[in-house]
Amino acid sequence: TTPWLLQALKDNDDEMMRIRKLDNDGHCRLLDIPWTPEGIVEAYTDTMADDQSSSASSLLCIDNCLHQRETATGAVGVAKTLGLSNYLNLTMGDAYDMQFDLESIDLLWCDFGVGSRMKDFAKGAWKSIRPGGFLVCHSTLTNRGTREWLEAVRRREGKDVTGVEPGELVEISLLEPQKRYQNSITILQRRIGSSGEFTEPIYSQYA
Repeated sequence: TTPWLLQALKDNDDEMMRIRKLDNDGHCRLLDIPWTPEGIVEAYTDTMADDQSSSASSLLCIDNCLHQRETATGAVGVAKTLGLSNYLNLTMGDAYDMQFDLESIDLLWCDFGVGSRMKDFAKGAWKSIRPGGFLVCHSTLTNRGTREWLEAVRRREGKDVTGVEPGELVEISLLEPQKRYQNSITILQRRIGSSGEFTEPIYSQYA
């Protein structure tokens, strides 16, 4: 998963730089309408180095590296081979003990067997998700412990049961039915934060 996420960050940066160049050259238009909303690409690419050796985007990978078949430390070498090291920040530690900044994360991917402890992790993690951001949990549908947590989320039970505020989220879960294990994800989007409700902009009538 780690190399895939790193490559996705790199691909996104490449696209943003291409859009910036097209816009600077006056070609980023659909008929007579600017193709990109004003200010968004500029604000993002202004944080990047010209050679993309630094980026506003990064992947923080937290692993205690205690599992006998852990792969997190090997991801460092893979990232270097692929030229993606500048996107990776590997921290050896316990995710339950991490103190994330409030509303600082766009996407938090949980890829560990939390089971009945999902509530404990979500309680600390949820407030770090930006409004509009996502908490994505792996293997939620066919694992009994995590499924119990998910059903409580779907019933909109309280934070004392799920770890997340029931009125702040929307949920969708995806299953690969051909697999017995490692076969699903649950995506929770945070719709309400400290500054109010998150809403997407509207740019057109029909397109």
